Amino acid sequence: MARHNEVTLYGQVSSAPIILRESNNDPHSKILRVLSSFTVIRGIRDFGAKDQRMRLDELIIMSGNEKIVNFMKEWKLGDMISVRGTLITNDYNKSCTCAECGHIQIYKGYSAYIYPIYVRLMAQGYTPEQGLADLRRNAEISNRITVIGKACSKPSFHRHEKSGTPISSYIIDIERKYRVKEDLDSNRHDFPAVKSYGEIAENDHLAIEEGGLVFIDGQLQVRNYTRTFICEECGMPIQKLDNVTEIVPYSTEYLTGCHSMADVIAIREQVKEQLELQTIQEMFGENSAADNGGNPEDN
Repeated sequence: MARHNEVTLYGQVSSAPIILRESNNDPHSKILRVLSSFTVIRGIRDFGAKDQRMRLDELIIMSGNEKIVNFMKEWKLGDMISVRGTLITNDYNKSCTCAECGHIQIYKGYSAYIYPIYVRLMAQGYTPEQGLADLRRNAEISNRITVIGKACSKPSFHRHEKSGTPISSYIIDIERKYRVKEDLDSNRHDFPAVKSYGEIAENDHLAIEEGGLVFIDGQLQVRNYTRTFICEECGMPIQKLDNVTEIVPYSTEYLTGCHSMADVIAIREQVKEQLELQTIQEMFGENSAADNGGNPEDN
């Protein structure tokens, strides 16, 4: 399978670096990893798009590479950083607590972070307002990801309950191009979530089949949502605020194992004809088509 997973970011450091050492009790022990949160901006790739259509996201940058660790541990709030790296995903256990009986329940979670290959300090000491202005000037390079992966299933499809916007969701399997030194050797694949909107979502739903290979040029978003669980002890519902990092495509190319755009257009035309026929039947009655060529005695 083709291997491609490249992230380009330009953002502002939004939290002091967290340094993970071999021994939590020894501040001089070897540094294993450094992580920090990083604010980027998502733009709209339409000429003339207005700033208010841009969205801020807070991504996690984490590395165990000695050279990059030594650079990251010196980051300060407000620093503007340029990053080139790869998106890494991991499954891990999360917990939620029942408000009724206090039971702590474990559930499988998903995390995603950027593993940097290249980092560069661009400016220091910016206020949030200065950082936002700088992000807007650099929106085109602030948040971009290009990946090739296999769809783990056919995309689910629905429309937003208020706006009616088409939305498709699916998981892709990306074979790692770079070895993550601090990760398990057995972890050779990443499984990020993809969420597409509008016409792209409609095309994704029609074109992508399980195992289909896709090339995505997009951006990353971090979305908060509420999950509901049933307590294993008392049976009461548990509400848990969670978040997920998703790839939002600017465009999707359908490679092997997918329907072509010609197929998608043909399916769209077929659906359009069916809808038009349904509308005619609703307007004039189900027997209108038969009446035109039916038995005169029926008139």
